[in-house]
Amino acid sequence: MKDIEDFYNKIKNIKYGWLDKENNIHENLKEYKEKFIMQDIDNIEKTNHAVCWEMCELQRRFFNQKNINNKTIFAYLKNSRNNACHTFSIFELNNKWYWFEASWQNKKGIHEFNSIEEILEYYKDNFIDFAREEYNREDMEFYDYSKVNSGINCTEFYTHCLSSSKIK
Repeated sequence: MKDIEDFYNKIKNIKYGWLDKENNIHENLKEYKEKFIMQDIDNIEKTNHAVCWEMCELQRRFFNQKNINNKTIFAYLKNSRNNACHTFSIFELNNKWYWFEASWQNKKGIHEFNSIEEILEYYKDNFIDFAREEYNREDMEFYDYSKVNSGINCTEFYTHCLSSSKIK
């Protein structure tokens, strides 16, 4: 667990922000859907900015290099006015599951649970902090998505995630 905690401490201060097609960094969501381009994870250290999608690729690489069982989850709120979504990593260690959160400001940390289902239920209960809109818990969908490549835009990212394995 020490390696995981060290990795978390290394990345927890990366600022929330995104890169556009002209390599400009933005810290707000204005024009995000039109101009976002997923940066290469090796570029994150240079820009010191990333969105949750990019952070999850960084985390996926770390967990895979350490041979730690992990999943990258796309949480999507159906019927959302804002297309509210978030990505996060979970991993298994010593018969426990952990939510590894380095992007969602109010939930940052490594959180221990007994099962994936327990993580998802907790997540449903707390997504209001992130979505900033009222929602029906039953409208939350979770997808276990595979690695995405740099250079994709928002539409391509959503398409990739929503065509992945849905977690029941």
